[in-house]
Amino acid sequence: MIGCEMPFENIFPYTIGKYAKEHKIPISATIELTPFCNFNCIMCYVRLNPEEASNQGELLSKDKLLKIAREAKEMGTLYLTLTGGEPLSRPDFWDIYEELNKMGFLISILSNGSLIDEIAMEKFNEYGMPYSVKLTLYGASNETYKRVCNSENGFTKIENAVKLLKENQVPLSLTATIVKENADDLREMYKITKNWGVRFYHTISVVKSARGSVNTAETSRFAFDEFAHHLSLEQLEMHKFKHPEFPFSWCSGYGKSFWLTWNGHLQLCAFMNGPYTLVDSGLEKAWKELNEKLEALKNPTECENCKYSEFCQRCPGMLCAESSDAETVSDSVCNTAKTLYLIYQNKLKEEKT
Repeated sequence: MIGCEMPFENIFPYTIGKYAKEHKIPISATIELTPFCNFNCIMCYVRLNPEEASNQGELLSKDKLLKIAREAKEMGTLYLTLTGGEPLSRPDFWDIYEELNKMGFLISILSNGSLIDEIAMEKFNEYGMPYSVKLTLYGASNETYKRVCNSENGFTKIENAVKLLKENQVPLSLTATIVKENADDLREMYKITKNWGVRFYHTISVVKSARGSVNTAETSRFAFDEFAHHLSLEQLEMHKFKHPEFPFSWCSGYGKSFWLTWNGHLQLCAFMNGPYTLVDSGLEKAWKELNEKLEALKNPTECENCKYSEFCQRCPGMLCAESSDAETVSDSVCNTAKTLYLIYQNKLKEEKT
């Protein structure tokens, strides 16, 4: 049995996360409850329509999900994140949530917030409040939501969700993925979330979909090197990385967490769609096999003597999303590394002169 048999007080001076990683205990897990969503965001890498989903497999049933969750609990999982698609759009979400909460997991929910209304809060009050909720903010107006998410009144709905969650003292944060279609709203998004009194951060990280969905990543996303000219030498220094001898040297989730897709694929993270294992023969076996497959992965051969390597933002998950293979380089990743390197070298010369 995989699990922590050491008395809790004897784990120190380890942190729980470090101990879990060293002993391959899946202390945290993410479960995709569904690939479906009531939004249709242009940059989404996972949302599928029914026809697309039918080509990717079958949705795990409630009973299968709960069986896997019980096995995860026995293996040492404490933190459990529910995501999708939109997790609350699954018809049996509340049945699943109630049972998972009874198992004692610290449950976090990733949501667009549109279905967290007064009725949902009654359910949370009945079954237990989540450990935390992270909502995605797509803009600062209903007009932007319409443009980015094809959703009517999306901003009004998330505004209401924030109000309800705060009133019930649920730990809450907001995040935004900034693309060209909502970039003009960014300053206002920070202003609004400050007024709401909620922690907010944004990213420009958008990957191509390797999961059967169709998105506009290549036309909508910003490249990091587009902004690199504005960075100081000290800021560029912070983006330097030592070349990893092992693909997962800098991965925070490797060896201590897993991602279970809606159709039963056990993988490392959202983007890394391969290698994966199937949970049909039990989670413990699938977890062991997954780690064996991950340990066998190598860095792309092109990276070994690359002069731009120290500025490379690659990880196996990103390579999977961009090139469909964790061991194959991506032109977009390579070009960013080269651009950052050249900008850095130029700034070094400027400082010397």
